[in-house]
Amino acid sequence: MERSVEVVVGTNEELKKEEVSSIHVPDDIAFSILSKLSIKSLKRFGCVRKSWSRLFENPYFMSMLRNHFLSNNNNHSDYGGGHTFLVIQEYELPLTYLSDVHCIIYLLSNDDDKFDNRIKLDLPPPFHDNDSLFYILSSVSINGILCVGQDTTRESVEIFQAVLWNPATAEYMVIPLSPSESVPPYRDTVCKFHGFGYDHVTDDYKLIRYLSFFRGTDTDYYEYEPWEDIWYDPLLEIYSLRSNSWKLLEIDMHDIAECVYYASPRLGREVYMDGLCHWWGSYDLQNVTGCLVSFDFSNEVLFTTPMLLELGECCDDIIDRRLVVLNESIALISNCFQASTFHISILSELGVKESWFKLFIVGPISFIECPIGVGKKGDICFKQKNDELVWIDLSTQIIDEIGVKGDKYCFQMGIYNESLLQIRGFNN
Repeated sequence: MERSVEVVVGTNEELKKEEVSSIHVPDDIAFSILSKLSIKSLKRFGCVRKSWSRLFENPYFMSMLRNHFLSNNNNHSDYGGGHTFLVIQEYELPLTYLSDVHCIIYLLSNDDDKFDNRIKLDLPPPFHDNDSLFYILSSVSINGILCVGQDTTRESVEIFQAVLWNPATAEYMVIPLSPSESVPPYRDTVCKFHGFGYDHVTDDYKLIRYLSFFRGTDTDYYEYEPWEDIWYDPLLEIYSLRSNSWKLLEIDMHDIAECVYYASPRLGREVYMDGLCHWWGSYDLQNVTGCLVSFDFSNEVLFTTPMLLELGECCDDIIDRRLVVLNESIALISNCFQASTFHISILSELGVKESWFKLFIVGPISFIECPIGVGKKGDICFKQKNDELVWIDLSTQIIDEIGVKGDKYCFQMGIYNESLLQIRGFNN
């Protein structure tokens, strides 16, 4: 049997063009494949084809990209867990003393994150007699362990108390006070930010704090004490569970010292993910320009990721910023003060300013005031102007009430992953 052979005649350039055209991939197939890539990879592939460089301007592709991002909800992983926790401040007006404020921590329903089936957790003994204004550092449990913090005063000196706590076993461990808290009466300390994290290299749990110092209220000392003894440079200190001790970190803090921070985790400027803690700091009073400050617990290094976010609308007022972890990605929720539209930007690469990418726009919804946090399903919790909390599904923007209300500064939300890990057994 004879075989016929087709002979193609042409120059090398013509043959190359023919080969390229013969492997053309339809746009719908290409979009489906590309939408499953990370944003970092997508930006790199923009140089392959001219049409790919304009993918982020294509509404059809952006819809596919958002849907795939949301369908990859990994909040049930080791970072995530089985429950959403909610810390609520309760008080009766008129509020006379801070001791009249009581904080309660709840686990929301495992199925629907509703407040109807909430579980109230019994606090560890150090907070039995003083349950006012405590918070969960980094808004997450790590291997089932929560780090509970509280700012108190002792003889007019501010004291930071922290406790490691496993609600599943009711075990707790009080973290010793830092030597930096033993300051003279003429010098006051303020914690600009702190965070709780895990060092996977040494299998250690750590707590970091950024402290600054300023003149105290007792001015009688100024006449007798040298200026160099009154003024202290800011410092970073870190606690290790394995050694049960604090130490100072020798790190150049010039970049982060120029930022303004909000130390309270209730304000949504602190998150933890994959061995790194992150804080949002602003360079101006309007919170327009700023940077993400990140700390690696394994290498004990600090670095920043700058950002200048254009909201795409007229904004002459203060911009509100909230950091969250959304589907295992660092996300920043931004909106102009009292605006009804919220912009959610995803960070695709730490340390690279251009890697911020605006992926979602929530709203405009006139009755939404501010974001509170992210639940285990990846939905975002917002506070309405009537003080009611609601869930908003990013894919559909359907709003579902939680069943609780309060002031926006009264809440903290995070993820709790149950574990039977023994804290003291690890330490020993």
